[in-house]
Amino acid sequence: MYALAFDRDWTVDVNPHPQRDAVPLSWSGTGRTRSATRAGRSGIKNLVDEAAIPGTVGSIRRRDGHIDALGEQNEYGYYEWWPDRKERLRILRELFPNAEGHLVVDDLDLGHVDGWDHYYAWDFVEHVQHGDLALSVPPSR
Repeated sequence: MYALAFDRDWTVDVNPHPQRDAVPLSWSGTGRTRSATRAGRSGIKNLVDEAAIPGTVGSIRRRDGHIDALGEQNEYGYYEWWPDRKERLRILRELFPNAEGHLVVDDLDLGHVDGWDHYYAWDFVEHVQHGDLALSVPPSR
């Protein structure tokens, strides 16, 4: 079982890179990819709704049983504290410590984040299509 984290923009096909392959949205949804756990996303909240995957708030709630760490929300919906990408990935790793691999798919290079293997979307798509990753995905368009 893999733990996967996806960014949205220039990563998933709802807002793809203009000149590169993007991950089909169907690959990032809960339960739609066998041999994988949809760990969450590392970027924009829209993907949480579009792919029905847990986001930052859900991940913190699952880890802590509450979301007190985020503090209060202001009138615009922003919390007092929000974890950066590296911290969000650390939280996801805590939630899935026994995964055989932790993969993050993002248009920003996150290869420096301990415990995560980073893929750009176009590389991830290629690796999945060639069977280099033990993931079974639904057919893409």
